[in-house]
Amino acid sequence: MSTIRKYIIVDDDYFNNILSTMLIENALGKVDIRTFQVPEKALEFIQDEFIKYLGPTIVFLDINMPTLNAWEFMEEYEKFSEAVKKQISIYIVSSSVDRHDKDKAEANKYITGFISKPLEHETILSVAGV
Repeated sequence: MSTIRKYIIVDDDYFNNILSTMLIENALGKVDIRTFQVPEKALEFIQDEFIKYLGPTIVFLDINMPTLNAWEFMEEYEKFSEAVKKQISIYIVSSSVDRHDKDKAEANKYITGFISKPLEHETILSVAGV
């Protein structure tokens, strides 16, 4: 069982959020999963939540979203305190096959990895450290 009990999915696609939630629950059992279709709301949640709670959290972040893409999200995230950032592992999750996106993710010290959509059982287990 995963020691990481908190997961955040940031994707503007409602159905992808449902699918990702189901896949994570299928792989890991009962864990705390929050989904956000609006990336700004996810940033607010992270900032507010980590004032009260510090603990390992994984964020699955879509690249292409209408109001704030992953790179803009990361610019805002980088302003957070180190205490918040050291608790969070961010994975870019995308259907993009653009090498530039993968290179950009690898170059960002706050992005842990790049995962192709859809999430897969083995990938979830690996990310969760199971």
